[in-house]
Amino acid sequence: MADERLDAEWLRGWCEQAGAALAKLMESFQARFGFEPGSNVVVHASEASHQATDVLVELTPIPSDLTTMYWVIDEVSLPDVENGYFVHPALLVADHFGPGVPARTPGNK
Repeated sequence: MADERLDAEWLRGWCEQAGAALAKLMESFQARFGFEPGSNVVVHASEASHQATDVLVELTPIPSDLTTMYWVIDEVSLPDVENGYFVHPALLVADHFGPGVPARTPGNK
């Protein structure tokens, strides 16, 4: 499994499935939980996010699977799904990449 690469078509399918499940959850969210949901979205990549991904790749050698993910998905914000899931847009990641910002975590090679 470690040699498998993220497939863009599979990821597009995941986006469609996640969007459908999210729409169903949002229909009954307030009735089930007693409060308004936050902004829960899966945003598909655009030309602007493709350009941001290219900038991010120029800044650091990100893994090819991450490049594939950013080529398909611009952003994921699911604050009301379990403990919350978030994927920041490539542009935000690129803007926060620079001197003084760790590119690796200790023990990661």
